[in-house]
Amino acid sequence: MSGRVVTTMAILMLFSTAKASIPDKPTGGQGAAMGQAWVALNDSWAGFRNQAALAVNRNFWAGIHHENRFLTSELGLSTLGVLIPVSPGTFGVDISHFGYSQLNTTRIGLSYGMKFSEKFMAGIGLAYHRMQMAGEYKDRNAFTVEGGILYAPVEKLTLGAYIFNPTRSSFDDSQSLPPIIGAGATFRPSQKVVLTLQVDDDTESSPNVRGGLEFTATKNFCFRLGYSSGNPEGLTGGFGWMVKDINFDLSFGYHRILGYTPQLSVSYCPGSKKNS
Repeated sequence: MSGRVVTTMAILMLFSTAKASIPDKPTGGQGAAMGQAWVALNDSWAGFRNQAALAVNRNFWAGIHHENRFLTSELGLSTLGVLIPVSPGTFGVDISHFGYSQLNTTRIGLSYGMKFSEKFMAGIGLAYHRMQMAGEYKDRNAFTVEGGILYAPVEKLTLGAYIFNPTRSSFDDSQSLPPIIGAGATFRPSQKVVLTLQVDDDTESSPNVRGGLEFTATKNFCFRLGYSSGNPEGLTGGFGWMVKDINFDLSFGYHRILGYTPQLSVSYCPGSKKNS
């Protein structure tokens, strides 16, 4: 095995359990800046994490996202996402690529979410995962299913829950895709402030607690802060900026040992400024 592969695998094991999956799921700048506490958010990127959030998005939307984890090019994650509203719901398509030429994974996902009432939404997603390693190693494939719900008992509060890979699909015994379950809440005490909290568990390590804050300084600009106790662990922050129908979301994560992780999302949604 080449030195670059060994180095990459060593870095992966520093922030993940030995059997944890290589990260390849889309995240988006908002959730990344708020400690990855996305389960009860209803932004467009959140729909690729909790498919119920797709139901809130009723306009065509397309976005790209890139993460440079720990400022290491071998740990780059790039994602393309598209939302297509139909009746009565919204489809989401996402394509992600993580890693580099010697070791990488690709994910292709199809998801759907819809409203069952003004207060309750649900969604489901299917994904194909492919792992490639250089040399004599064979490519590995896996299929996963996931889904989630959102419930808004009152105007300012949204509750969310999700599950990933309950069928325990995996690449093999050494590279699994562990089941993940989680729940959380988003509270909006005012039009300018969003608070979010989430707890999730991958069934193979200790539960993670995540939380975040978003403050809207002007109509088109907001600040975000967050913290995550688990993968990826550390402090987070960033901002969002809307220019006509284009959203820019920049975030930074900080791990006390491995350093900084910058992330950038750019998305386009016709009519988003008019409807904001």
